[in-house]
Amino acid sequence: MRKIFICLIIFQAFSLAANADSNRMKNKIGAHIGLLGDPFPTLVGFNLNYNVLDFLRATAGYGSISASTSATVGSTTTSSTLTATTIGVGARAFVPGWNFSPVLGLSWANVSISATGTVSTTTVGGFGVSASHLYASIGFDWQTDGGFNLGGGYNLSLKSGVGGLPYINLGWYFDFLK
Repeated sequence: MRKIFICLIIFQAFSLAANADSNRMKNKIGAHIGLLGDPFPTLVGFNLNYNVLDFLRATAGYGSISASTSATVGSTTTSSTLTATTIGVGARAFVPGWNFSPVLGLSWANVSISATGTVSTTTVGGFGVSASHLYASIGFDWQTDGGFNLGGGYNLSLKSGVGGLPYINLGWYFDFLK
């Protein structure tokens, strides 16, 4: 773990500009697609973001995950789908001045469960009923001077029995105030 942090510090020594602000202050408003868990739980999430400070980003997102089954008994086929729709908000913290930074986050999400057909399974993404939960994020975030954003890491629910998922974020940030 110590070697990872030493590598991050060396990488940042080459990327720091004359001013202390990172690229998050140049391009504050953005959007990203969260793959595999942003907001958590979801397979593909759509998120809007605002870099409030050089070390703090506010996020809001929407996503869903489904589980489907079908069975044939004689000439009758039955199918069912269980869907979890997630709406979440959160905050991510970075190292000030670093364009490529470790990230720690805390988010809240509301997960709505809906079912169609005869449902044989009772959980999607660890949720059996509609509920809210807090989840923590740990990983990395990189925002370029032009606004491209890449992030990845792990989301872990603080709700018992839900677990966690890795995530990958691909996005773009803009400066609409120029």
